[in-house]
Amino acid sequence: MKLPVLSASSTEEWISCALRAYLPEERRPPGEAAQIGTRFHALVEKPIVAKQWVPLDALDECFEVPIRNTIEWLHQAMPTGEHELMAEQAYELAPMGSYVHEPGTREPHWRDSLTCKTITMTGHRAYPNTESRIYGTADVVIIEGKKGHVIDWKTGRKSSSHEAQLKTLCLMASEAHKLSSVQGTAVYVNLKNGKVEATTWLFDAFDLHVHAGAIVSLSKQLLTGKIPDANPGKYCFFCPALGCPEKLRTTR
Repeated sequence: MKLPVLSASSTEEWISCALRAYLPEERRPPGEAAQIGTRFHALVEKPIVAKQWVPLDALDECFEVPIRNTIEWLHQAMPTGEHELMAEQAYELAPMGSYVHEPGTREPHWRDSLTCKTITMTGHRAYPNTESRIYGTADVVIIEGKKGHVIDWKTGRKSSSHEAQLKTLCLMASEAHKLSSVQGTAVYVNLKNGKVEATTWLFDAFDLHVHAGAIVSLSKQLLTGKIPDANPGKYCFFCPALGCPEKLRTTR
């Protein structure tokens, strides 16, 4: 059995409810707010990559103040020493596990591991060759020695789920670039008035180890082929999983 394709942005949902990861999802076209947010992400990426201001088209001039304020925030967050900056860095995290029998043990046991690599996207946030993996895209990754800083632009409301998303992105960056500690920042950009606020979490090696263990544990559970039980919670009403009895009960 293959693992389902999971996104870093929905980490809190599939960690809290394994059935959410197991069941197929209802595919809906993105709403207007999501399309506007996607456009902002694409526009703010250009000056970061070019390392200078990129003029906007007439249709995109409404984004100028939010983009300038976002870039100014990024400049203030940049380390003063030698560092590497990557924009729109995509990752593929593969939870791997196998039952092994080692000398001196009576029963085979589960050996846990994670592998992560950077990947190239085809188009904005379109992942190629999607298989049984966890995918995520960090809007900005800054690497300074063995320390990293993962930044994610947000054009919507603040949410507690963003910490779990940033933790997965930081785990990905840590595994891919061999970092000892990573801080994750959700930068909230108000597209109407241009105001920029940020919330930062620092994840050390132990935090990431525990998070990796939760992901491997979920993978192990799904690979058994046994349908996991639902864990009703605050996400049931909005859950895109098809055929979940808890969702049907909650939405009546």
